[in-house]
Order: sequence, then structure tokens, then C-alpha cells
Amino acid sequence: MISPVKGTHDIYGLEEEAMKEVEEAFEGIASLFGYRRIIVPTLESTELFDRGTGESSDVVRKEMYTFEDKGGRSLTLRPELTAGVARAVLTNKLYTGDLPLKYYYDGSAFRYERPQAGRYREFHTFGLECIGEDTAYLDAETVILATMALGYLGFKDLRVKVNSLGDKESRLAYREALKNYFAPHLENMCEDCKERFKLNPLRILDCKVEADQELAKGAPRLSQFLSKDAERRFYDVLSILNAYEIDYEIDEGLVRGLDYYSGFVYEIHASSPKGAALGALLGGGHYDSLLETIGGPSLPGVGFGAGLERIAKAYLDSGLLHSNAGLDCYVVPLGEESYEDAFGLVSQIRSLGYKADLPPRAVKLTAAFKRAERAGARFVLILGENEREAGKVQIKDQRTKSQEEVLIEDLAEYLDERMMEDEDHA
Repeated sequence: MISPVKGTHDIYGLEEEAMKEVEEAFEGIASLFGYRRIIVPTLESTELFDRGTGESSDVVRKEMYTFEDKGGRSLTLRPELTAGVARAVLTNKLYTGDLPLKYYYDGSAFRYERPQAGRYREFHTFGLECIGEDTAYLDAETVILATMALGYLGFKDLRVKVNSLGDKESRLAYREALKNYFAPHLENMCEDCKERFKLNPLRILDCKVEADQELAKGAPRLSQFLSKDAERRFYDVLSILNAYEIDYEIDEGLVRGLDYYSGFVYEIHASSPKGAALGALLGGGHYDSLLETIGGPSLPGVGFGAGLERIAKAYLDSGLLHSNAGLDCYVVPLGEESYEDAFGLVSQIRSLGYKADLPPRAVKLTAAFKRAERAGARFVLILGENEREAGKVQIKDQRTKSQEEVLIEDLAEYLDERMMEDEDHA
């Protein structure tokens, strides 16, 4: 038997249904805010991520799936989608039109990291980017949009962790302060942190090694080095979040894992209905130089990314899944002589916009009901010789276990009324 590649998995059943609901919620809310879908390639030039995502990030240094194609070109399976969207904006000169550009996207991404609950080497993400204008309102709007989508899905007690990575002036001063702080301890730090010290000491603050985490607790805080402009901008964003009653807390240890972030950054955490912490469901923030770094004009942006598997797991664990992935109707022919009419009835129900099916051949009534139950059917429609002659069908409601006889010519009206009743009581 051939097993799936380590860190990948098949998505079906309740997990697929949960991911679908999560994705549709985010897409619907993003559309309300004026975002339009963009589809970018799964495969990009490795240079895009080396330059755009940042050589000091763990994603670039350790987690990318990179290979040479038959033409000797270095290609990479995208580890995230923001850089690809930025590249698409440049390639297609989308920035020459009205700004800001507002795009949302979804799809697979690939990172070679240790598989764990809700995290895979191939994972699916939803995200959005707002590119071309630089205002506190646009920064705050992405947070409002994200909390609105998570709230729509039913997540409670949303908490937004926020921080400012400052402007270029702020970060240069902070890098020097961090180097001065960590330099005396460097010999005892992990090998990754030694490399981060040379490339970007801010990455040390995101280290997962316990000893280095303890050391980082005593490091200087970026807030001590924020320029007046950076500080003002940060509190302008917070003022807008206050006005919209977004619950947030300042977390000065929040730095995000990709080098292109600058200024306002955030993560959104949630709790289950029973109060258990679900961790960060999504994260994002502002960036100033990403497009310029990959060869384009100096255009700012802001956005977020959300791991769909992670949110879907939290969605299922919290008992929030509410859609019925099953059939609306399962038609049961009593005898082979009724099968042709049953097949026609299924086609008629599908043309009304309802999900319907029937067994591949006439089976015993008990077996048919078991099939209907496994298919999650809302109604079972029984069609035998007597029903065919009378132009009627027996309909059993699988929820109430009640049964009634309905004229086939009245079936559309019957199903519409019953489905509307279900929506009213949902």
C-alpha cells in the first residue's frame, strides 16, 4: 500500500466540510470589504522568496521545498502566498490603476517543518492583501474584517494580540540594542539563534528553544526605540480598534515569522465555547518594502494569512460546524419496474436545486433506508407500483420520523416549504 507523503493528509468528511465553511465565510466577508479573488502559481522562482520573504526567516532558511527543473532553474513550492501576490502585482503592472489594490486568495502552501496537530507540510491558507496606500484605517480594517469572519463562524472571546515593529529608523536602532544584549550570551545559544544574530536579531525573539526564550524575556523592548512617527501610527491604529470595540492586548514579544513585516503586526486568538484556549487562528500586519525588494515600486501593504486546517480543527473541536453535507432527498424504488421512474424523479429533484440520489439498483427497503441514513438524507422518497399509478410518492422525514403521501406534481412546493421551515428554525 502506498502511504501519503509525511506531513500531508487527505481531507474529506467533516474536516472537508469545516474547511469549506471557513473558507466561504472568509471569502464572503472579504467581498463585503471590496476584496476580489486572485489566483497565483503554486510554483515560483526561488529568488522571489529569498528576496521577498527574507533570508533570516526560518521559512527561507530551513523550510522551503526548492529544486532545480530540467532547465537548471531554481524553483520553489510556495511557502506562503503574500510574496506571490506581490509578484503578480508587479508582473501585471496592476499598480498603475486605482489604489489600493484589494485581493484575497486561497490555496496550498508548503513548508518542511515538524508535522503536528493542525500543521502540515502541505497546508491550505486563506489570506488577503491591501496594496498601494498607507493609512491606519487600512491596517485596522484587516483586523476588523478578520474578527468579523471569525465571529460569523461562531468563535467567541476573540483576542487580538498587537505590536509595532516600527519604521526603518526604529528597527535599525533596535537591532543594535538586541545585538548588544545577546552578544555576551551568544556562545550558549542555539545554532539557529547564532545565525539569526548575524542576519536579523529580531528573529531571536521568536525562538522556540526554552533557554533562549527565557533569555529573550530580558531583552530590550522595541517600544523603547520607536520613532515618534512609528509610535503615532501604532496608536492611530489602536484608536480605530477602540472605536470599533475590538478587544486587543499589546504583546511586545510578537514579531511575526517573515522579514517583510514592518509597523503594525497582529495575531488573533480565540477560545472554545468551554473556555479552552485555541491559540492563534491567523496573523498578519503591515509591510513597507516588499514590492520594492522584489524589483517594483515602493508600495506599502497590509494583510493576513489564516491556516485553514488549523481553523477547521478548532471549528470542529468547538462544535461549531452547522451545515448538512448530506443529501436532501434519497429516492427508493420498490422493485426494478419502478427504477426508471425513480431515476426520472431524482433528475427532477436535482433540477429544483436539491441534492438527490438513489441506489444503483433496486434493493430491499431496509437496505435502502440504511443507505439513505449513511448518505445523511433529510427525506426518503418511496416510489412503488401503487405510487406510480397514483402519481404520488411516500415521503418520510428522517428527523421527525413522520411520513406522508404527496402528489409528484406538488413535490417542488412541498420541498420548498419544508426546507424554508428548516432555515427558519436554524
